[in-house]
Amino acid sequence: MSQNNITIPKAVNWHCEAFCNYRCKFCYAGFEQQRLQPKIDLEAGLKIIQDLASQGVEKINFVGGEPMLHPHLDEWIKESKRVGMTTSIVSNGTKMSQEWLESMRPYLDWLGLSVDASNDQIHAIMGRANANEFKNGESGHLGRALEIAKMANKLGYGIKLNTVVTSANVHDDMTDVVKQINPTRWKIFQVLKIDGENDGRVEALLVSEHNFEEYISRHVSSLSSTSIQVVPENNDAMLGTYAMIDALGRVYTNKDGFYFYSEGTVQENGFAHCWNEVSPGFSLEAFNARGGEWDWENSMGVAL
Repeated sequence: MSQNNITIPKAVNWHCEAFCNYRCKFCYAGFEQQRLQPKIDLEAGLKIIQDLASQGVEKINFVGGEPMLHPHLDEWIKESKRVGMTTSIVSNGTKMSQEWLESMRPYLDWLGLSVDASNDQIHAIMGRANANEFKNGESGHLGRALEIAKMANKLGYGIKLNTVVTSANVHDDMTDVVKQINPTRWKIFQVLKIDGENDGRVEALLVSEHNFEEYISRHVSSLSSTSIQVVPENNDAMLGTYAMIDALGRVYTNKDGFYFYSEGTVQENGFAHCWNEVSPGFSLEAFNARGGEWDWENSMGVAL
């Protein structure tokens, strides 16, 4: 949608919660300063959602931090569905239960799970574990994720799988795990350095473009007999192709390898105004090239 000659993206990622109970070493959503600020309250969040819908945003993805740590997440998902948006979440799954998945099924369309490896030894190396596990050099992430995926498949959720390729898992074989999770889309990201977020701790995990492409081609081949869509994103594809809102309500982009924020917030100034401030850091052409717009309304699963 165009607003005063500025193209409003159809999909927005809202990093609604700055905190996370995991310690992923590569994470580019540290938001250290935001962790010290008060959380957006219920009404301000509802206002953000209503404004996004009025501007033509069709899909909202709740991310973090860990979005399920926010006390108003459920209400915001329900409001997003009420105003007509396709709803999605990316979570580590630690706060999910059968009861939650059942209660949110009428309102939540897509469930995104982050799984990086075929075993928890690699997850522990990467820091994908909760604080207590990580302290002991352990992780129970894979088993939790597989159990959630099993429940979500039975309930008919659309399932997305997110994997970050680093030096720790670049030679790992995820084929069997991916088949068990059975996502519609498997998004595979080349680990990305963001100045001011993960620099100083991500360097040892960086991988070359060549090794990333080898990882992709190996798994495309092993999953060729399935209907799973493998969606790779190297560093170039990730930069300047995401429209994002942070945990304070500011709009931001990442085109040049660092986050560029609007001066005000959506709840104060509206999304269109904030987007106008940061839109030079967004490339619609690159967004389309990486498959940023896809058939999110008609690709969801069917309850088993």
